[in-house]
Formats: sequence, structure tokens, C-alpha cells
Amino acid sequence: MGQTCACYNLRRAARAVTQVFDSFFDELGLRATQFTVLAALAWSGSEAPTVSDLADTLVLEQSSLSRNLAVLERKGMVKLVPGADRRERIVTLTRAGRATLAKGYPLWKRAQGTIAEAVDPGELETQLRALRRLTRSAQAARPASLPSRPSKGRPRATA
Repeated sequence: MGQTCACYNLRRAARAVTQVFDSFFDELGLRATQFTVLAALAWSGSEAPTVSDLADTLVLEQSSLSRNLAVLERKGMVKLVPGADRRERIVTLTRAGRATLAKGYPLWKRAQGTIAEAVDPGELETQLRALRRLTRSAQAARPASLPSRPSKGRPRATA
């Protein structure tokens, strides 16, 4: 099963790649997952997303996202404010978060380069395209019992 299981192999690869990125982001005091949240917030443009929107964009459980947001909020990198609905929270990137993102971008490039160098030339882009297709397919195949909220006009990140 281990050789053919999509879930096992994807999670194993994700953990290995995350460990590489984590080693580069150590100097920021962040994990790769937290840096990804900052990047997604910067990518979201001028419209600050709700926690639910951000979870959908990242294809992440809200509880996992909330743990990462709590760390980022303690560090002053994000701000959470109540939305129109009292149950809703809006997430914004602070000046400190933008500065950390700018400082982290060269680290991200180095981490990305390390992964690219570990595979055959051109293979990373081919694998990333395949992962984006697989993400879209898996999202479309999710059981109806799982929540699937529209992203309020913002395209969903797929990889």
C-alpha cells in the first residue's frame, strides 16, 4: 500500500519538503506553514479574508489555521478583527508581517532552489503542475459531507 497510496506518499513528500523550508525559515522564528499564511494574506490583495476564506484558500482545517494565526498574532504579524457576523473574524497582514514576508522572500527563494536542485532540471515545474491538478481533482472529489465554501470571488490557491 505504501508504494501506491496517494495520501501516504503526498504527506510523506510534504513533510520532507516542509522540513527543508523550515530549516531556512528558522532565522525568522517561523515555520514554513506560518510563512505560507503570510504569503497567502499578501496574495489576497486589498480585500482582507475571513479565517474561513483563508482556510479555503490554503485547503487547511480551520483549527490548524487558527493555531498558526495565534502564533502570527502574538508576533504582531497579523491582526484578527470581528467581521460583520460576530462569529466571523477578518485577518489582515500587519506592517511587521509585511516586513517579515519581505525578509523571508530571499529565504524562500533559497529553499525553493534547494528543492529544485534536488530533482532533475525542469522536473519541479512538471511536478508542481501535477500537484495543482491533483489538488483541484481531490477538491472536486471530496465527499458532500465536507464543507466547501465559495471563495467570494478570489481564486483558490491550489498548490
